[in-house]
Amino acid sequence: MSDHKHDDEETLDQKAKMARLSGGAIDLRKYTNQIWLAGLGAFARAEEEGSKFFDVLVDVGKDLESKTRDLSEARVEEIKEKVRSRTGETMEKMEKAFDERLNKALSRLGIPNKREMEVLQARVRELTAALEEAQSEQRDDDQDEPSRG
Repeated sequence: MSDHKHDDEETLDQKAKMARLSGGAIDLRKYTNQIWLAGLGAFARAEEEGSKFFDVLVDVGKDLESKTRDLSEARVEEIKEKVRSRTGETMEKMEKAFDERLNKALSRLGIPNKREMEVLQARVRELTAALEEAQSEQRDDDQDEPSRG
């Protein structure tokens, strides 16, 4: 009798499993049918509102494209400005280093730098002015001497 009872329990378990499986299959068929019906509904709606809906989608696409283009152009300009700034800084550093090395090399060769040249030019102007003044005074003295005698 215990064997018979055990067989009955196995049969009940198998029937319960089958019921669950068939319930799952029914759920799957129901879900698949709903997807099919949703697709048919979307198709019918698209046919009814076809051109209007398409025009709305085109307008939405245009708006989105212009927004993203504006954002991307602004980002590109921002990156360009950063690159220009960094490049400018680098060029300034390179120029400064070059100027310093050039000045050192010229100094070692005994060639005056720009500042020294400006000082020398100012001194030459001073001396030229003093010489012209002395020559002018000498001429005045020379012109005064013949009239005295």
